[in-house]
Amino acid sequence: MKKVIISFILIILAILGSNSAYSNNDTVHIIHISGMINEGVYTLVRRGINKAIENNARYIVVEIDTFGGLVDSAVKIRDALLDSPITTVAYVKNRAWSAGALIAIACEKIAFTEAGSMGAAEPRPTDEKTVSALRAEFSATAERRKRDPKIAEAMVDQSIEIEGLKPKGKLLTLTASQAKKYKYADLIANSYDELWNELKIKNPRVMEEYLNWSERLSQITADPTYSFLFLLVGMILLLAEFQVPGFGILGALGITSIALTFIGNYLAGLAGIESILLLIGGLILLFIELHTPGFGIPGIAGIISLFTSLYMVLGGGINATRSIAMAGILILGVIILFITYLPKSFAWKRLALKEAEKTETGYTTVTVEENLVGREGIAVTLLRPAGVVEIDNKKYDCLTEGEYIPAGTKVTVTKVIGNRIFVRKID
Repeated sequence: MKKVIISFILIILAILGSNSAYSNNDTVHIIHISGMINEGVYTLVRRGINKAIENNARYIVVEIDTFGGLVDSAVKIRDALLDSPITTVAYVKNRAWSAGALIAIACEKIAFTEAGSMGAAEPRPTDEKTVSALRAEFSATAERRKRDPKIAEAMVDQSIEIEGLKPKGKLLTLTASQAKKYKYADLIANSYDELWNELKIKNPRVMEEYLNWSERLSQITADPTYSFLFLLVGMILLLAEFQVPGFGILGALGITSIALTFIGNYLAGLAGIESILLLIGGLILLFIELHTPGFGIPGIAGIISLFTSLYMVLGGGINATRSIAMAGILILGVIILFITYLPKSFAWKRLALKEAEKTETGYTTVTVEENLVGREGIAVTLLRPAGVVEIDNKKYDCLTEGEYIPAGTKVTVTKVIGNRIFVRKID
C-alpha cells in the first residue's frame, strides 16, 4: 500500500511539473541576422529552421539588427518563417528596418529591446508597381499574424495616414513603446534572460546559428555600394598595372578585387555563372588587345563583354546602368590623369631610374647590353610602355619612359639600366 501511495504522489508531481509555468530542458534556436539582407541570410534562416526541427526545439528566436536589403530575399525568408512548424520569435535588438521589418512581422511573436525600432520599408525604386507589391506583402503577412495590416502598409507607403501615429507623406517607423501599444510587440526584453523569463522558459538549451564565411562574404560584396567600389578599385588597379612593365601587386590586387565582387554575388545568388564567364572573356580580350597594335575587334568585344557582365552582376535596370555610367566616367578621368601626369610624377621617375645601376656601385646584372645605346630599331609591338623592339634583326624587351609608341614606329635606345632597355620615338 505504501508503494502505491508513493507511486501515485510521483505521478501527480510529474503532471504538475509538466503543466508548470516554467519548463526545464527547453531547446531554443537563435538565428542571428545582421547587416544586409540577401540570399546568404536566407540560406542562414533555412539552415536554422531545419536544425531547430531536427532538435525538436520549442522556439526559434530570430535576432534582427539590420537596415534592410534585398526584397526578394526578405520575401523568401518571410515565407520560410510563416511555414515554420516551430514557434518563431523576432527579437529586435536595435533595428528591423526595411526588409528586416517584413522578417519581424512574419514571426508569431515580436520582442523588442527598449532601444529597438521597426519600419522604414519603402522599396527602391519607388514606382507605384513596386510599392503596391511590397505593401501587399506586408499587409498579408500582418493579417496572417493577426496584426493591424494598415500599420504594416504604412511602413511601406508614404501616402497612408494613421491618426495619432503617422501623418501622410511620411514612412512609419515604430519605437519599442509604440510597437507595444499597437500590438506590434508582444513583449519588451533588454536581455536574453528577460526574454526567457517572458517566454516562461527556465534554463533553456540554447543553440545559435550565424552567417558562415561564404554567406558573410556574399553579404559584404553583394551590397550595391561595396560592389561598385570593389569593381571601380579593381578596374583602376588593373589600369595602373598596364602602365608598368611585367605583372605585379597592382594587377594581383585588381583581379582579386573584381573576383571578390563576382564570387560574392555568385554565392549570394545575384550573379550567375554566365556573368563570371563574360568577365573572364572580357579580361582575356582586353589582354589580347593590349599586346596587339592599334585598337580593334578584341578591344571592342572585351569592353562590351566586361560591361555586360557588370550590368548583370549589379542587378540590371536603371540602377545598374547608372552605376556603370558613373564608373565609366571615373575610369576615363583616371586614364586622363595617368596619361597626363603619371610620366611626370615622382613615383614614375622612381620606377624609371635616371641613374644607371653600375656594377662598380654593387649592382649585378644578368645581361648587359650597354652597346645598344644610340642604336635604332623598329617597335614590333605597341609599347605601353613595355613592348618588343627589333634592333639589328634581333628582338628585345624594351620600355619607354611613359609615352605610348605604336607598333612600326622607329625608335632609338636612350639608355640601358641592368637588363632593362629604354627607347624613345625618333621624331
